Amino acid sequence: MIVQRTVTGVGRLFSFATAFQFFFLAVVFAQTSLEVTVYVDRAVLAYTEKRYQDALKELEAALRVNPESVDALYYQGVVYLALNEPANAQAALEKARQLRPGDVDVAFQLGILYFNQQNYEKAEPLLREAHQADPRRQNLGYYLGFIEYLKGNHRRAVDLFRANVPSDDAFAQLSRFYAGLAIGALGFAREARAEIEEALRLQPASPLTSPAGRFGEVLGRADERERSFRGELRLGIFYDTNVPVVPHPSADSATQSARQEHRIRQSEGELASLNLAYTWLRTLDWEGTISHRFLQTYNNHLTEFNTQSQTPTFSLIRKGVMPSAFGDLPYIGGTQLTYDFTTLGNARFIQRWILSPYFTLVESPRNVTTLQFRFQWKDFFDDKNVVRQEIRDAKNYMIGPLHVFLFDQGRHFLKVGYQYDVELAEGKNWEYWGNRLLLGGQSTLPFWGIRLKYDLDYHWRFHKHKHSLLPATAVNTKRRRDREPVHLVGAAKDFQYGSQNFTFSLDYLFDNNNSNLKSFDYDRHVVTTSITWRF
Repeated sequence: MIVQRTVTGVGRLFSFATAFQFFFLAVVFAQTSLEVTVYVDRAVLAYTEKRYQDALKELEAALRVNPESVDALYYQGVVYLALNEPANAQAALEKARQLRPGDVDVAFQLGILYFNQQNYEKAEPLLREAHQADPRRQNLGYYLGFIEYLKGNHRRAVDLFRANVPSDDAFAQLSRFYAGLAIGALGFAREARAEIEEALRLQPASPLTSPAGRFGEVLGRADERERSFRGELRLGIFYDTNVPVVPHPSADSATQSARQEHRIRQSEGELASLNLAYTWLRTLDWEGTISHRFLQTYNNHLTEFNTQSQTPTFSLIRKGVMPSAFGDLPYIGGTQLTYDFTTLGNARFIQRWILSPYFTLVESPRNVTTLQFRFQWKDFFDDKNVVRQEIRDAKNYMIGPLHVFLFDQGRHFLKVGYQYDVELAEGKNWEYWGNRLLLGGQSTLPFWGIRLKYDLDYHWRFHKHKHSLLPATAVNTKRRRDREPVHLVGAAKDFQYGSQNFTFSLDYLFDNNNSNLKSFDYDRHVVTTSITWRF
């Protein structure tokens, strides 16, 4: 018991000593903190009165008391910036950043310092940290907008410039001026000119006045050339090895009958197309267009297969920026409504209504992804005397993504995509579900600017019902299965004649449909050369 008591007494004595020590240290710390606060407050007062040397003396006194005072280091950096001593400011702010990494004010001032040194790689993450904490911080929109402008992200730069809260007219003018440059780079001359004119109004006598005025004149000329109406006329000649789409030789009686009916299969011909478009809405965020496409093909030896199509289209798109874990990503969301009316041999053949909403996301300057949905309503004419199973009137639904890899600012690209589609036809012989693989690319040659392209559209179709008419010797026994790769190889060259723009093109198409029902087994080769005038 005596030993136990002795030990207990020593323990109590130690506890009292420790508590007293902690209390003493707390008092000392409080006194030190209070002393540092007094020095910093005096420094802030001197700074606001532009007595920078007095402010430095107060801050040096504070740091002698506590060398790790983040507040003293922060204001020391601010004062050195005011004295135009960036090296001393950087040393103070970087030490404050090390002591308190989450301090947003320190991050902001250090970001500005790096920005003024044109070290944008270091400045951007610090400024973004400050933006995340307070997007309305003065001049932050300008700094980040300028960085985005330098990176070529003009749409995001415009948003940041316009959201900027300027500290004075100088920063307001800078934001307007660079917003005008970014908008001009996006192709909106009228809107860009308005931004430049506003920048000139804010400070008519600033150093930016002269370059802004010259740029405004350039934009004025571009505004005059900016047209809401545009068009494209294409004329060409072609050679088609299988105009009526005759199947390969086969023992199947239906196939033999088709081949007997169309002994002439090849034909050269001419084509003409005219595209007209009018942009009725054009802003940074929205664009609306109505257009009309006319296409006529003429087969010199098989005129009953001449085609003509009239295709008016209404489109509306929304452009913007979507925040993500990888930064702000530009996007385009839009929809197209198209009506297509086609004749075959001067007789009505088909009409279609097509609705195509889509969403395009620009992940980086080299990666663009589009997700598309398409609905088609097909109405074939003159099918009253056709057996019900062969009526091709249908509703078609398609959905799928397409990704494009861009190189050298789009001079070269690769694309890969997948689509799933379903055809719900009135005639059961035409109902199917399918998969489509899309591959392709383009390369622009370093000489003459010739563009070489290749596209593959590989469509697998799986029909839902056993065919009621084929094969002729065993009807209602087979479901049609098709594999149709369509290859398109081409070369194109742009050139100017006077003030007019033209494109010369040479294209080769190979369509090779493989089907388990021989009446649908065929191939077709088409070579086309054309010249296009854009106006």
